[in-house]
Amino acid sequence: MMDDDRLRSARAHVEEDPLFAEFELAGLIGWEVVEQLPQHVWLIFECARVIESTDTALGARLAPLIQRRADNREEPPSLVPTVAAEEYEADLIRHFHELPLIYPYQFLLPEEVFYQRLAERSLWLPRPVPPRLYRYPTASDTFAPDPRKQKVYILFDVSRSMNSHWRIVLAKAIAYVFLQQNMRELGTVYLRTFAESVGERFSAEDVPSFLELIRRILFATATGRGTNMQQAIEVAIDDIRSHHTLSDAEILVITDGAAHLDVERLTELMSDSIALHAVKIGHERIAADPAMVEYYARKLGTADARRLLDLQERRRQLQLELHHANTAVRRSMLSHEINVLDRVIAEVADRLAQYATEHFGTDIEQLADIFVQLDDLDPMEAFRLSPQRKQQLEQLTRALLDEFAALHRSEDAERIAALLEHMRELLQFNPDATPLHELVQEMETSLRQWMRSVRSGDTADVAVAPPTPTIEHVRMAIGRSRGDGLSFGALLRILWRRLVRWVQRRRQVRIARILLRRRWRRR
Repeated sequence: MMDDDRLRSARAHVEEDPLFAEFELAGLIGWEVVEQLPQHVWLIFECARVIESTDTALGARLAPLIQRRADNREEPPSLVPTVAAEEYEADLIRHFHELPLIYPYQFLLPEEVFYQRLAERSLWLPRPVPPRLYRYPTASDTFAPDPRKQKVYILFDVSRSMNSHWRIVLAKAIAYVFLQQNMRELGTVYLRTFAESVGERFSAEDVPSFLELIRRILFATATGRGTNMQQAIEVAIDDIRSHHTLSDAEILVITDGAAHLDVERLTELMSDSIALHAVKIGHERIAADPAMVEYYARKLGTADARRLLDLQERRRQLQLELHHANTAVRRSMLSHEINVLDRVIAEVADRLAQYATEHFGTDIEQLADIFVQLDDLDPMEAFRLSPQRKQQLEQLTRALLDEFAALHRSEDAERIAALLEHMRELLQFNPDATPLHELVQEMETSLRQWMRSVRSGDTADVAVAPPTPTIEHVRMAIGRSRGDGLSFGALLRILWRRLVRWVQRRRQVRIARILLRRRWRRR
């Protein structure tokens, strides 16, 4: 009886631990795993754990952005109101660029009246309005759809500079936590990646689409050759204004900030109807080129900027005079004056270049309603396991090994393989965690023994051996047959695996409930 209680306790520990739920939802356990995983993908989950806790410095910095909705929303009504049937309502124009959208009959007004109303912004147009939907009162803490959670449009930077200093790991962890929170509330999230160009738009509004979006973020690679943030924000603004399903969406930019923005143009495009929030990782700096200096010279109103423009205009005039000079003496005088002017221009341009370099990446801060500046991660500090976390991982590993030794279930072999990869990456930054290093060796031994039994056909669970191609231990256990042909037994195993795959997909919602319930209780 005591053994049964112990086994049930160990099984509950394994089944209810949120780490395995996170692995499966992310596609790192099971049948949907990809062949090549991005570097350090296993560390994202530990980084997300730090972000979720407001007791950590990183979590406290991000709390105003991630937890803002939960703190500021009003209490919902207890009754469910009638859903609005109209998708548009009449409203006055707010900006001149909305002129093509006004009701057509207003173009028949007298010219003076029309322009007066345009100046006063008293022309009418149909404005898209999303229906107001309130959830029924419920005691559930797993999925609580809440329309007061505004739609969010995420712009995720995948330029090469994000690979520096672990920025891509931190950025993915932030997006992962943000998506987990929105999945619990069943809000709506839109996503585009951007680098030198803007990627395809994806959306999530139910559990399967949120899981797909989470995997898309986790498996993204930062290979872009530039950071065209200006275009990405303009595309997002255009999407929000052009599609009524995107109305009231807020923009969230996750980037290292290595880009220049035309703040005046973007401010005009966003006006007061679109809010933009930003997380800037690191303090990226680049050398200012002549185009950047020219941009700042025209943008800034400082004395150096005005002087540089005046000097450049004076040089153009002298160059024109030199071209039309008739005598050698005149040409010599003009050439000398141009040479002197070039030295002065170079000095002023150097001062402007220094200013541009020091202020590089601050444009996004001027645009953002909520701006969070994060330092680059120190991996030895960020992935350092606390004594409590070491104990949790040790207990989880021992419970999993005990269950696997008793039952040899293939799904436990998948969990061991995933946990093994996860702990291998973590232990690079925790060399003094001796018990965990010993448990890693035990997991390797258990998987080798299981592989031998799978290849020899001695285990009763061989028919459901997991095809997990990213993990070396499990990959070696799959695809090995004792014959060259496709036997009847092998055909049965293939059919059985397809059935198991269908069952595993149906487990996703249940696992999501376990994961999100645990997160909600911790709050």
